[in-house]
Amino acid sequence: MVGCFWFLIGITGGGDDNADILNQGWVYRYHLDSSPRYVQYISAMYWAFSTLTTVGYGDISARTPQEQTFSMLMMLVGVTWYAFIVSSMSTIMASFDAKNKAVRDKMLCVNEFIRTTKLPRELAVQIRGFFEFKAKSKHAYVSNNYDVDELLDELGSGLRADILMHLEKNVIEQIPFLQDKVPQFVADCVSMFAPMVFNEGDFIVKEGTQADEMYFLVKGTAGVFYGSKLAAVINEGSYFGEIGCIMGGIRRASVKALTPTELQALSRRNLNILLAEYPEVADELKQVARDRASIASKGKSRTNENEADSGSGSVHDRDENAAQTNSADESSTSPGNPLETEIDRMVASISTKLRKELKKTL
Repeated sequence: MVGCFWFLIGITGGGDDNADILNQGWVYRYHLDSSPRYVQYISAMYWAFSTLTTVGYGDISARTPQEQTFSMLMMLVGVTWYAFIVSSMSTIMASFDAKNKAVRDKMLCVNEFIRTTKLPRELAVQIRGFFEFKAKSKHAYVSNNYDVDELLDELGSGLRADILMHLEKNVIEQIPFLQDKVPQFVADCVSMFAPMVFNEGDFIVKEGTQADEMYFLVKGTAGVFYGSKLAAVINEGSYFGEIGCIMGGIRRASVKALTPTELQALSRRNLNILLAEYPEVADELKQVARDRASIASKGKSRTNENEADSGSGSVHDRDENAAQTNSADESSTSPGNPLETEIDRMVASISTKLRKELKKTL
C-alpha cells in the first residue's frame, strides 16, 4: 500500500516536458514513465521497503513537497514499526527463557550469600544442591505471566484440589500414606510440602534437636541411628519425624541419608493445621506415633541394657581377677610358716592378759 501511494504521488507530480526535470515527480525524474508496469511496481516497493526499514539508500529520493511530506510520514511509521518488532521479539525470547532465568537469578543470590558468609565447602555444596533441587522441582510452573499460588488461591476448594492432584500426581503416587485419603486432604497436604534433597551421609534430623518437621521419603534410603548404631532403615514411600511433631519434645534419634535422598517436608505448624481439620487422619497419625514411640523406647532400652551388661561384665571380670590375685597373695602367707604361727600366738596371749588387767581395774 505504501508503494502504491508513493507511485501515485510520483505520477501526479509532473510530466510537463517544458518543466525542470528536477521539479517533476520521481517517476519522471528517473525516466520510469515509459517503463513496463512491473518495473514501476518494483521500484515503488523498493522505495517503500528501504524507507520503512529505516535503511534509506537514497537512490530514489524525494524532491517535490508532496514526496517529502509523504517520506517523513513513512519514516515515522517505519521507526515505530521497527521499534515495535524489536521489542516484541525481545519479549518473546525472554518468555522462552523465563524458567531458566528464575533458576539463574536464585543461584546468583545463593552464591553471593555463600561468598559473603565464607561458608565451608561442604556446607556450600549442600546449600547449592538444596536450592537447585527446590528450583527445579517447581520449574514446570514458573512463568512471568502468572503466579501459580495466586491463581490457585482464587479457585474453589474442589477445583483447586483437582488441579493439585493433577500437578502433583507423581509425588502423590510415591507416598503410600496419601493413597487412601480424601482428595481435599491430599491437596492441602501437597500444597504445604517443601521439597528437600540430601546427599549420602548428610543428617536429615539429629538426635536432641527440636522436632519441627516431619518428612516423606520420595527417593533414596535413610537410616535411623541411636548414637552411632544403625537401628532401622527407611525406604522410599515411608514417612518419619511425626513423633516429635505430634507428641512434642526433642528428637529421640538421628536420621541420616544412606543414599542421595529426596524428601517432602511438612512443618509442625502445617501438620497441626491438617490434623485439626481432618480428625480421622489425626487419629491415625497419633496412633502410629504412639506405637513408634513405644517401639523406639523399647529398642533404646535394649541397647542401653546391652551396653550396661557388657560394661558390668567387664567390671565383674576385673573383680574376679582382683579376687584371684588377692587369693594368690593370701596363699603366699599360708599358716604352714612356723615363725609366723608363733608370733600370732604371742600376740593373742598378750591381748588376753591386757583384757584381764582392764577388767580388774574397772
